[in-house]
Amino acid sequence: MKKNIAPLFPTIVVGYENENYLDMNTKLLKLLDKEEFYPSKYGYDPEQTKDNHLENREEYSEFFSWVQTCLDDYKEHFGLMTEGLRVSLSWANKSTQYTEHRRHYHPNSYISGIYYITDKPSPTYFDCPVTVKRTGVVVVSQSILDHNVWTCPSATGELVLFPSWLEHYTEPQPFEGNRYTLSINVMPVGITNKNTLIECVY
Repeated sequence: MKKNIAPLFPTIVVGYENENYLDMNTKLLKLLDKEEFYPSKYGYDPEQTKDNHLENREEYSEFFSWVQTCLDDYKEHFGLMTEGLRVSLSWANKSTQYTEHRRHYHPNSYISGIYYITDKPSPTYFDCPVTVKRTGVVVVSQSILDHNVWTCPSATGELVLFPSWLEHYTEPQPFEGNRYTLSINVMPVGITNKNTLIECVY
């Protein structure tokens, strides 16, 4: 019999590869070695930079110029009805052996991003946003019916952009030394949704 399968309510995660990542990441690591980090709150979570506006610092301008190029492409590719996208918050995360980042999302933000700096980064896991899939009757399946968690490839030198409401996390990994990522939150700029009933100026 004929069969049509419609994967409803998908969400989009976009990865941008930095072609100059070896040079860029070397510079970022030198800068991050000089940064002050808040200590881990619970002993298992990553340390985060005390400065959560790295985008405003001149020494990081080369990196954020590249990020802006990615955001401009994102806006154009998806035809977003806004004058632009801009980084509104940015910070670095330092993970040590067996550190994990518990499930969380980023409030007060439209798009969020993770840039992977060090080699062999811990994979980021994205959780299904449909909460009803975690309740009610459950029948385990090895098909797309049961894919509640997506493992991001999390490649060194890649910026991954995703909706800020999408829950994500990492799991403990037995690596040596420190692992660094850089996180961003992004907001629309200027007139958004012009000539609609949800028009707003950011």
